[in-house]
Amino acid sequence: MDLATIAYILNFILLGIASYTDIKTREIPHTIVILMLIINLPIGYYLYGLDSIFAFFATLILCLILGIGMGGGDIKIFTALSPIFSYGESIFYIPKPILLLIGISAAIAAFFPLLNILKKYWKSIIPSAVGLSVLFGSLMYIFTKYNIPHLSLFLWAYIIFSIFLSRKIPQYSEIIKKLSYLSPIYLIGIYLMDNNYFVNNNVLLSFVIHVFELTLISLVIYGLTGAEISQKKPIPDLKEGDILRDIIYIKNGNVVVEGGNLWKRFKLMVNMELGKKEDYDKIIITEGEGLSNEDLKLIEKLYKEGKMPVSELTLITTYPFVPFVLVGYVIVLFIHYYFNII
Repeated sequence: MDLATIAYILNFILLGIASYTDIKTREIPHTIVILMLIINLPIGYYLYGLDSIFAFFATLILCLILGIGMGGGDIKIFTALSPIFSYGESIFYIPKPILLLIGISAAIAAFFPLLNILKKYWKSIIPSAVGLSVLFGSLMYIFTKYNIPHLSLFLWAYIIFSIFLSRKIPQYSEIIKKLSYLSPIYLIGIYLMDNNYFVNNNVLLSFVIHVFELTLISLVIYGLTGAEISQKKPIPDLKEGDILRDIIYIKNGNVVVEGGNLWKRFKLMVNMELGKKEDYDKIIITEGEGLSNEDLKLIEKLYKEGKMPVSELTLITTYPFVPFVLVGYVIVLFIHYYFNII
């Protein structure tokens, strides 16, 4: 075995240990990350020279940006792995295998929350996806007949906007759902009216693909607009690392607790990173690492003083992330060794 292969095996073992501790305690031991750095930096420099050092710092910068909402232990792992993946092409000095690893890990991590959202809201999401596919297909047929330019772009913008509308306006959502009952009429009608169009444009297959695509888009939009799987937890039972869905605003001893969807929390975290706290003394909002010990003590103090307007806070149901990184790591190595793509 060459030196790179030995490094990959050692990192696989370390990621396996980190995955176990992440599942059991939701913590990533600092010793794991330190050991990865001790192994990867010297080997990376020996094999790839300064490229490995550039990759380390470039990945660190990227992960600090991604750190708005991602746990610190997670970004340290990506950074620690970067030197031994500096063998090929890069984007802004970030190795492509690391970018692929981040993408795969994030995609797998997103699967379970999206699956839970689908389980909870499928009675709304699937009929709406079918109804919007009927609307999309019908408008596409009309636009094609009259040669209206940029029709696909216009239609997709309207369809995505419709998903947002259906989340906000129940009456609109019911109309879209009822369109799903017209799907057999739509398919049979297009076939009978214009058989050439039906065959040449694969209308049936396109309809199925559009239903699948719109279901995925709906799941993402549901997550962005506050449909994350969450649970209530009494304030005395809170612990360090819990990820709040609620946002806590503190000003002159007064406390306001407000529910925040994913998009709202992200915007607020970005503003806070830029030093914009609006007119509040403090805003408590949790990132990927969860509730800090300092904020936890402050919440408990405000609760004991009777200043908290609620007795329970809403937490987002989360999953250990390092096991997803481990799966992504194996996939990247498999692609590298067996397909020689990256």
